[in-house]
Amino acid sequence: MLKRFLLYTCLSFIYISNISAKIEQSNTTMNDPKAKLVMDKASEIYKQSTGIHAKFSQLIDVPGGKSNTKQGEIFLKGNKYKIKLSDQEIYCNEKSVWTYLKDVNEVQVNDYEPDPSDINPSNMFNIYQKDFYYIKIQDEVIQGQSCNVIDLTPKDKSRSYFKVRLWINKQTNILSRIKIFDKNGYRYTYTIQSVNNKAKIEDATFNFEKSQYPGVRIEDLRF
Repeated sequence: MLKRFLLYTCLSFIYISNISAKIEQSNTTMNDPKAKLVMDKASEIYKQSTGIHAKFSQLIDVPGGKSNTKQGEIFLKGNKYKIKLSDQEIYCNEKSVWTYLKDVNEVQVNDYEPDPSDINPSNMFNIYQKDFYYIKIQDEVIQGQSCNVIDLTPKDKSRSYFKVRLWINKQTNILSRIKIFDKNGYRYTYTIQSVNNKAKIEDATFNFEKSQYPGVRIEDLRF
């Protein structure tokens, strides 16, 4: 579940950091040129980004259970990222990934080894260009702002999710919300409260500094 959470969190916000990659037009009729136009406009906003700092809310809808909401914060710079939530923090400096669990004061350390066949911060939009269908659906109002709504469907039907939905602000061309539809009935919705796509972020931000976590237990799983 922890790995799935990391995947979904990075999936959600890599749309902010890597949206500069141009979406290639496919021959399939399932790819909508209107959706491509929206994404291309958004790319102009993000492709010159020096770094991104965003605050967001995470809503998890549990089938037959109680939904829960968390507030979070993310820092992005190239393939480096830092994610902060109330119960955990995740750091990636392109060499290692640290996942800090606050309730047990433990950090798990793994090698940064993105799987080229899966969605991750380093290959999100390369995979998108090849492995997803996209279509623009009805416009919606999010937080008082009119948004273009785009649905992404993975061509690989073995993926754990069957759809990703994007809301992109029509006036600013900035991502406002993203929702992942999991096959097990869970729904993960990330609503962005604020974004600074010209943030100046030091590389040290993406390293876990154990001196700042007295008594932390380190489980080093790197090879």
